Amino acid sequence: MGRRRLFVPGAILAMTFCLCFAADEATAASREIGGYVAQAEDRFQRNVWNFIKNFQSWQSIGGHQWKYDQYYWMEPWVFEGSHTSYVDNQDFAYVACHGGPWVMACHDGIGDVDLRNAPAYGDLPNSGDMEFLVVESCDTITAYPEGTFDWNGWRNNGPGGIMGGLHQAMGFWTLSISDNNIPEYFAGQLKGNNVVWQAWFTAVQLERVFPVWRPDDVQAGVAYPGWASAIMPKKCKYDRLGSYTSDPVASDLLYSVWED
Repeated sequence: MGRRRLFVPGAILAMTFCLCFAADEATAASREIGGYVAQAEDRFQRNVWNFIKNFQSWQSIGGHQWKYDQYYWMEPWVFEGSHTSYVDNQDFAYVACHGGPWVMACHDGIGDVDLRNAPAYGDLPNSGDMEFLVVESCDTITAYPEGTFDWNGWRNNGPGGIMGGLHQAMGFWTLSISDNNIPEYFAGQLKGNNVVWQAWFTAVQLERVFPVWRPDDVQAGVAYPGWASAIMPKKCKYDRLGSYTSDPVASDLLYSVWED
């Protein structure tokens, strides 16, 4: 199966809930970032590129160094059958696509990848490496207030669930609008060694304050550019790019964070 790498384009292609605790630092080393682009619209390419371009050279953040290593079109096998060569070969994955509750669309508006049925990401004994997953799409990262939310959908106690070693997954739990400054804001927040999910929420909130697009409601009761959300094992909720906890296990208590 051939890899389909994307090359750099010529054109530039409220409320949160948290508690503090001390994170024990992982071993300092080089870390990789991967970018994965849906093929439906050009804006998805811009979303990913505007994030990973900030890591074209090694960036020292806390005790680690980060650099982008992969930039590929999305295909189901990137997230499923061959995940250990793609998203789960990287420490950080940034995805831009159409989405729905739990699902990502690789090509159009049809959900090709259901995270409830995806393999356990970050599962080191089975060659997984991913710590952080960002999905810039509508609805994919379901949060506690939603009727579609199910803790078991995120677990890997049985045949599904991605939390086999993954530290944090973040995105939106509502409709959202992209092709704006969120990726740039997010990269800047991460380089400042802020907590990863908090860096995502800050980027979304900065775009809300300084909007690229007209800041109408995305839908009834949902402010531009959408409401951010994150899911993580409770032990990982203060992980940063510069220091993060040891890998969680499937039985660890999960924690849902959202804006509204």
